[in-house]
Amino acid sequence: MADWLELLAITSAAGQVSISTLKSQLRRTSDDRTSAKELDADADDSGEPEVTDRAADDLEERVVDELSLRVQTVGSAYPFELVVNGKLGESQILRRKPTWNEAQTGELFYTFCLLDSCMREDLVKVPKAEQDFVQRIGNIFQICSCIAVGGYTEAQVVSFGFPRATGDGFLPALQAAWLRYGSYTVRQDIPHGFDAKLKDGGVDIIAWRPFDDGHAATFLMFVQVASGLDWKDKPVANDVKAIKQWFVDGVFEHFMPAICIPFPLWFDLDEPPKDASGKKLPFKDGILRRFAVRESAFGVIFDRGRIAQSSARVLGAPGGPRAGVDGVDRIGEVAAWVDEVMASLAEKRAAA
Repeated sequence: MADWLELLAITSAAGQVSISTLKSQLRRTSDDRTSAKELDADADDSGEPEVTDRAADDLEERVVDELSLRVQTVGSAYPFELVVNGKLGESQILRRKPTWNEAQTGELFYTFCLLDSCMREDLVKVPKAEQDFVQRIGNIFQICSCIAVGGYTEAQVVSFGFPRATGDGFLPALQAAWLRYGSYTVRQDIPHGFDAKLKDGGVDIIAWRPFDDGHAATFLMFVQVASGLDWKDKPVANDVKAIKQWFVDGVFEHFMPAICIPFPLWFDLDEPPKDASGKKLPFKDGILRRFAVRESAFGVIFDRGRIAQSSARVLGAPGGPRAGVDGVDRIGEVAAWVDEVMASLAEKRAAA
């Protein structure tokens, strides 16, 4: 619901949407009085109109809490602001910021992730004639993820995911990455048992923070970039163990796994969240628990807000974008995709 309101705000001609739009939407879709029960499993749905009204008020309150959390945690990289409309008393408005598509603030990356999520969740219907938008998401999100990893780690970042901008196959790409790293030797041939047409081996980004001496024993991160809803099936740690077989004369032992996703990590959190005994928890406690639980499988997690914030650190660095981060020179591709999608949505709105 929060994503839906953000989508309305960012695509509307006025650049804003009233949170009370949720109530209107709920009433239009709840003639049979079932929506209230679906929204709150403990609701006493007696079929009276006021039940739906209570559900609508509850939904609005929870969505405002969610939007307020995004304002707080994403900070200056959040492309919206939540304001009170004085003309309507205490009614709240979600308003698009003038800088909503600026890369240096990180807002462009949040906007891309929002549009990606809306397509994945069918909040934005993409007709067959425009499937190119969806097909390009993986490459665009790879750019966003590389920049975010670089901003968070202050590391050298190699874009390793397939298809690569360089057009290299797996073996030459792996050799190039470790030549750039400066230590360890990659085999000259494909190890027995591996597919000769291996694409990226489940690893999309390799990042490390070098010391001045250029030697090994550094911070080393391997990242899976997952732009779709199947991200839970993509922890990267086991894929890295397989890649170790491509080295000779010694290889790294320790590394940090990570994953990049375009959704808020808690987007599928049950409401209200519950502990192991079934006791209800405050929603924020459920979010805290979700991060702690997911860490065990994925390591460092870059979700939508973290990607937006971390990207801004690279692009807003003193002296301009920091060198050594693959993808920094391809920000224009992110902006172009967002502009094209926004133009298509505006065209459809005008025709409706």
